[in-house]
Amino acid sequence: MSAVWSGEAADAPADWPPALRALARPHRLQAGQTVFARGEAPERVFWIERGEVRLQRASADGRLIVLQRVRQGFLAEASLQAPAYHCDAWVAQDGLAWSFARAPLLATMAESNALALWWAGRMAQQLRDARLRCERLSLHTARERVLHALETEGRDGVLALPALRKDWADELGLTPEALYRTLAVLQREGVVVLRDGQLHRGQASG
Repeated sequence: MSAVWSGEAADAPADWPPALRALARPHRLQAGQTVFARGEAPERVFWIERGEVRLQRASADGRLIVLQRVRQGFLAEASLQAPAYHCDAWVAQDGLAWSFARAPLLATMAESNALALWWAGRMAQQLRDARLRCERLSLHTARERVLHALETEGRDGVLALPALRKDWADELGLTPEALYRTLAVLQREGVVVLRDGQLHRGQASG
């Protein structure tokens, strides 16, 4: 593991199986640092407890595409049994992460049915989330993508947005200009309301 990670005193989440808690190692996240790079052999799987890590990849035309923003959840779980990481992971906001060495984690799963079942449930949820992101990127218009994000990721019609609109544009696969124009139109139509860093469902949305 690179030197950008430094341990700090912390307690692993109490709802984790004991076998997983025993393997967890805490690390401080530092904005601007790389967690791992595409093509590297996986050595660890991560859980992001706070802060933000982005999985990203460059498109064919050189534009950065944010595949996922992880604020709380597993990171690199898809690489647990893969020969290489499939994208880059970059720290966007300071925070706290937990790491699990790959070989001991696989060995413990083979010995503990409880951990294996718990892990499968977590992975199923993250797969559902990934499918929603893929569905969103398949939509043709910026309007559709914005409203899809609000409906699938928002709670009670409210979606918390990144501090920088450019970051959200990257996640939606849009240019910042396209996102700004779309938000302006949706607000004029009363479909959404942008307030205090949150996107709210407007009265005109139905």
